[in-house]
Amino acid sequence: MEKHLEVLNNLLVETFNEILKIEERSLRLVAGSDVTVNEVHTLDAIGKYEPGTVSELASAMMVTVSTMTIAINRLERKGLVKRERAGDDRRVVRVYLTDRGRSLSYVHRRFHRKMVRAVAERLSPEEIEILSRAMENLRDFFHLENIKNAQSLLKAEG
Repeated sequence: MEKHLEVLNNLLVETFNEILKIEERSLRLVAGSDVTVNEVHTLDAIGKYEPGTVSELASAMMVTVSTMTIAINRLERKGLVKRERAGDDRRVVRVYLTDRGRSLSYVHRRFHRKMVRAVAERLSPEEIEILSRAMENLRDFFHLENIKNAQSLLKAEG
């Protein structure tokens, strides 16, 4: 069994690294060198929760509000997002994608759809279900690790 886990570990690490390389390369082709993979993931989150507040987006991405504010500031300088104050409560600021931000997010989501289709194309429905459960386990692991890291950061800051 230990050998199978080692093989699985190598597959996960290699796959993760390949995904990052391909995402970075495709982003450079579309956006030049001024947009990072993390930034396009932030654009995806903004598009999903649009219009969202900074704190809603931070919560959705499991980062601090200050981290999200810095990311949005950078994206705004690059012309990928805009902020607008809510009409009813001027203290509330909503974040929107610009046309360029929406375009980059679309290209990135299209890459993900293509990737998922490639993974699933030779699998039976039962195999897809098993793979989905395995990926849920992986997601849950990362989610818990992210919470632990965030709690550690809050303790260190507080």
